[in-house]
Amino acid sequence: MRTDFYKNKVYWLVLWIALFVFLQYNNEYHFYLIEQNQLFQWSMAYWLEGWNIPGAVSTWISEFLVQFFLLPYGGAGISAVLLTGVGIGTSLVMKQILSDNRGIFISLLPAVFLLFTHFDFNYLVSGTVAYLFLLIFLNGVIRIKGFRWRWFAALIGTALLFYIAGPVSMLFAGIITLYELGNRTPRGYLMLLVCAEVFLLGLLAVHLSWIGEFRYIFLPDGYYHPKLAPKQVIYYAWIVLPVLILIAFGWRRRAAFSGKFLYVSVGFQLLLIAGLLWWGIDTYGDAKAYRVKKLDYFSRTGQWDRILEECKGELTNYLYMCYVNMALAQKGELGNQLFSYDQRGLPGLIIPWNQTNSISILLSDVYFTIGDMGSAQQMAFEAYIGSTGKGNSRMLQRLVETNLVYGSYAVAEKYIRILENTWGYARWAKEKRAFLYQDERVVADSLLGKKRQNLPEENFLSQIHGITQDLFMLAGSDPDNKAAIEYAGAVYLLSKDNSAFKEMVETYYGTPVLPELPVHFQEAVISIWENDPSRWEYFQVSEPVKQRFTDFKKQVLANRQHSAALPNLLRRSHGNSYWYYLMFK
Repeated sequence: MRTDFYKNKVYWLVLWIALFVFLQYNNEYHFYLIEQNQLFQWSMAYWLEGWNIPGAVSTWISEFLVQFFLLPYGGAGISAVLLTGVGIGTSLVMKQILSDNRGIFISLLPAVFLLFTHFDFNYLVSGTVAYLFLLIFLNGVIRIKGFRWRWFAALIGTALLFYIAGPVSMLFAGIITLYELGNRTPRGYLMLLVCAEVFLLGLLAVHLSWIGEFRYIFLPDGYYHPKLAPKQVIYYAWIVLPVLILIAFGWRRRAAFSGKFLYVSVGFQLLLIAGLLWWGIDTYGDAKAYRVKKLDYFSRTGQWDRILEECKGELTNYLYMCYVNMALAQKGELGNQLFSYDQRGLPGLIIPWNQTNSISILLSDVYFTIGDMGSAQQMAFEAYIGSTGKGNSRMLQRLVETNLVYGSYAVAEKYIRILENTWGYARWAKEKRAFLYQDERVVADSLLGKKRQNLPEENFLSQIHGITQDLFMLAGSDPDNKAAIEYAGAVYLLSKDNSAFKEMVETYYGTPVLPELPVHFQEAVISIWENDPSRWEYFQVSEPVKQRFTDFKKQVLANRQHSAALPNLLRRSHGNSYWYYLMFK
């Protein structure tokens, strides 16, 4: 325990490796999602924006680091470095008080609590960067010999830290005051002037409208999504640091640990850390949302088969179902495979918008899939302006695509210019710049040309007559847009609206929009005209579908006296049919 830190590099290396492996294995897709919402730009306009806001430097550094979360292993590696740095900084502060390493394990507590905050999508990495600055300033100031010089350094350091890191300057002022009082330094109470300095700087920042609320200048709320209230865990790292300082002063009055007491102390510290990790990972790990983060990444990268593989079996979340149905539509299999996956109603096809960033992104993807460029653009813009940082890179790409489709080249160029200032998207932006003011190139492109072909001949207010009418117009504009007509049919099937489905197939069957019926549409035809096989022939219901219905009906009639057990009896053989959904869901 008395070994100097610099002789314990292996300890910190092992800690970093453990953090990296854990974060990569459990949070890989979380980092990809974080990267989208903290847009860093290599431009003077970006540097000048917010230069006068307390914590500007921490924000710049964190957004610079977050851009590399786009890389595999980037998010885990960088986050592990930051958290390990917090552990090192805390242990060095305690060592300045204890003059040995007996608190080397318990000094991991701030890093542990910050780890829990990193699980939160709405937490800004600038909070951890600022905490590191706090520890650097603390270690610098308390090493200064002579109270007068420490006091002077604390005054200057507090003002500098206020600008560099924002709210942690209040924590710094409190801890440096606690340090002097713990040391029983003569006139140590003068450090209270450092606290008063932070308070006055905060008043000035709010008065000049640099910051809107006092909680953003004095509390860790400043490192969280400004429109949301943070979870309590964000305060724990702030609370535990002064507690550790008090513990260190308490331990300093005792002789260095040795013998049995040394092992008891080490064992207690390790058990405390292990217990907190077990509790915190379970409490704050957000395992339920992690699946959505994976699906979001697969959607972003066009890995439709991986979405379908991820969502086999029972689904209890409409978000999962939306991703599944979008993937099926992208593969041209919605009408054939809709009920091969767990369906729970219409919200699983197009989830209602709730004005949140994640739903806006998903809906933009869904609308882009079916060719509704207006709605895709609207949802992309909502997600872009609702991001936690200075923009959403993925939705910026969507805004470029939709404006190129519409021929709004000046608007597309504005967004392209922003992406050209980034590290991860500059090449993509350069490729899209080639389409500006070039209608021929847009039309010839496999994606943009197809989406432009989807555009209806006349403008209309989106969904003013319902989503299905929009889908019919989109299908009519481009009969090859299979997703539009199959989404319309799926709306009726999932809402069990057989009369509306009957009208749809009678109107569109045999036209370029719906030249033939996919499997589930055929199953619905049998349900509607069960006693009129001539209609089956008219709609060209296949022999395998007819045979499956005959078998389904036979099993229903044979087991109708066991109605409670009937769903389970039929699930294995017919659970992937419209008839099963119609009767039992």
